[in-house]
Amino acid sequence: MIASEYEERVGENRMEKPLLRQFQREIERQGQFAMIALQDIEEASANSDGKLFWYSAQGLAYAIERISLLLWPPETRFPGRGPALRESLGVDEGSPLAARDFVSRFLRFDEQLEEWYATSEHHRFFDSYTEPLDVLAETRPGDRFRGYDVENNALILHGEYYPLAPVSEALEELTTRAEAESQKPRFDLDA
Repeated sequence: MIASEYEERVGENRMEKPLLRQFQREIERQGQFAMIALQDIEEASANSDGKLFWYSAQGLAYAIERISLLLWPPETRFPGRGPALRESLGVDEGSPLAARDFVSRFLRFDEQLEEWYATSEHHRFFDSYTEPLDVLAETRPGDRFRGYDVENNALILHGEYYPLAPVSEALEELTTRAEAESQKPRFDLDA
């Protein structure tokens, strides 16, 4: 069946249960990965383990981007997929998981590095740092790459903050809902 036949049969903003359950399972899986990354970030921060911290921060950003793309797909064969999936999981447009600009820039380090080299006046380079750092007081935000603000529990990129508390809360709620929904039958039992 091609996409247009599917849309005619189920409507623009609906999704058949077998496909819906698969997307819910993937949301659950990425949510679990994100929750593991958050736990590792906390442990790494407490133990001053920089490699584990940044490995986990990267894993968290990737899982958040995947979830965001599943819930708000830029292009899809089934235009009603995003709204149907969000509705099934109780995700509103104001979710902290909707805003993926920071996460996308965080993951595309190569683009950030090229932009910095082309535009930085002093080419001072600070990456994978933890604030507060006195040495950063004299450094322009554009020369500061990936950072972490311990006091505010936020990732930082070029002076822009990405607070982890609201993201963590949204991930936990979403993962729980996705797990519950994905366990439901994939087919209508009365059909």
